[in-house]
Amino acid sequence: MGQWGVWVIFAIIFAIAEAILPSFFFLWFAIGAGVAAITSLFISSVVLNLLIFLIVSFLLWISTRKIVQNMYKGSSTIKPYQDQFVGMKAKVDKIDDEGRIIVKIKGDEWRAFPEDEENYLINVGDDVIITRKTANFVYIKKINASENNQKKETGE
Repeated sequence: MGQWGVWVIFAIIFAIAEAILPSFFFLWFAIGAGVAAITSLFISSVVLNLLIFLIVSFLLWISTRKIVQNMYKGSSTIKPYQDQFVGMKAKVDKIDDEGRIIVKIKGDEWRAFPEDEENYLINVGDDVIITRKTANFVYIKKINASENNQKKETGE
């Protein structure tokens, strides 16, 4: 296997890394290695082919960096679906024999734990607010009748 074969192997490794990792970074190295593989058929110098690989990869990375940044610019402010639950109002759907609380949020059932177990009891049908979410659970706080009426009066 000649020098071109080594460059083809590098191109494949970089392409696989690009497919596996969510970074959108290794694509330019895969293309650079592909160009170096083609030029190695005509140029036998390892140093010159390495230089071609580095220059092509760097130029592709620099030329598309702004485009990639603009693509991902707005995505960092968007929360995943489940992380949007914090602050939402929910209703206690059921409490099983073992005391596990199930609340419905946007039609989905979630296992819930009271934020502060010492101060209040939660019953089926109670209105609650999601205070935080961890793993597959939500933590809830009971909305008192006075808080609920106050929110209706203020239009929240």
